[in-house]
Amino acid sequence: MTSGENRNIIPAAIIVGVCLFLGFSVGGYFIGKGGTRFRSDTRTVTVKGLVEKEVKADQAIWALRFRRAGEDLKNAHAEISADRETALAFLMKQGFKEAEISRQPTRTIDKLARDYGQNQGVEQFRYVVTSSLVVTTPNVDLVTRALGVTEELLKAGVLLDGEWESGTANPRYVVTTFNAIRPELLAEATKNARLTAQQFASDSGVRVGKIRSANQGAIQIFGTDGNDESAPYSPTSTPGKKIRVVSTFEFELK
Repeated sequence: MTSGENRNIIPAAIIVGVCLFLGFSVGGYFIGKGGTRFRSDTRTVTVKGLVEKEVKADQAIWALRFRRAGEDLKNAHAEISADRETALAFLMKQGFKEAEISRQPTRTIDKLARDYGQNQGVEQFRYVVTSSLVVTTPNVDLVTRALGVTEELLKAGVLLDGEWESGTANPRYVVTTFNAIRPELLAEATKNARLTAQQFASDSGVRVGKIRSANQGAIQIFGTDGNDESAPYSPTSTPGKKIRVVSTFEFELK
């Protein structure tokens, strides 16, 4: 290659290099501006919406349990049957409907046959017979009143078995309409969350946009005694309830 050709190539290379440099610089500038605009358009704020509502249980489940023990199985069964009939008459007198009362099966334990005859001579009575009546009613106040006069059964010679099954309360007061009021609670939680987001936005000089994401979060039920009744087998021993909803929302900011 001649020296004249070399002199022609060098300026051309310089021009190409300068053009490439300017192109990358300008392109990087616009890419950067576009990225900034994208981030600005998707600014968000995450807040929690809290709502609490006091409700009253609309169903009561009350189990009246009886226990008799003796050496004679026939007598023990006769005594438990008499207890159950006396309790049934008591419930009808209090105003419960017959359809609200169910008779549970009678159970008999032969302690002599239990554990392959172990501990023989220690137990005072051989047979233990148990039975119960279960009241299921929407009349929660009637159950509360009847509880206050159960000494009538004691005066009649009926001793209620106070042993709880699976640690559950007796009576149990339940809110069966929970699913019906859930939308109302979630709507109120959403409203409260938006108010919080608007306060934040006002302090920041921006506006609140639409919801980008929402998490229903925890829904808890508390009795008036403070017990958490959210779990399936939690105590439900008070007619009054407090339902608490804490939901999380992500709002766009404009």
